[in-house]
Amino acid sequence: MKDEKALALFKETLAKTQEGRIPWEPAVVGDSLIAAIKGKYSLVLRREEGELGTGRWVSSVAKVTLTMRDQSDREILSVTNDVDGVETNAIGTLYDAARRQAYQVDRNVDDLISDLRSL
Repeated sequence: MKDEKALALFKETLAKTQEGRIPWEPAVVGDSLIAAIKGKYSLVLRREEGELGTGRWVSSVAKVTLTMRDQSDREILSVTNDVDGVETNAIGTLYDAARRQAYQVDRNVDDLISDLRSL
């Protein structure tokens, strides 16, 4: 599906997330991540697991959705890999980068490594 605004939102969100400029936080429920943007909008990243195929050949797949919401929590725009120019691995990269930030993965891993070294 062609949607230039959705593609632009995705690209800007990916770039700013990789720069560490979007304040991602874990959502209250599930594996979703949320970021408030200047008190006007929020971005929500949701990852859903599913299966692809039938019979003996079934693969696990994850679908990531980036959603823009307004102050009233209304959905303004959703972006998935169904948008032309948004590749599955790129939207997965966005989710992974946001998750690492939200859960402070690097800091926590460094802390664990330090604890392991002191054993």
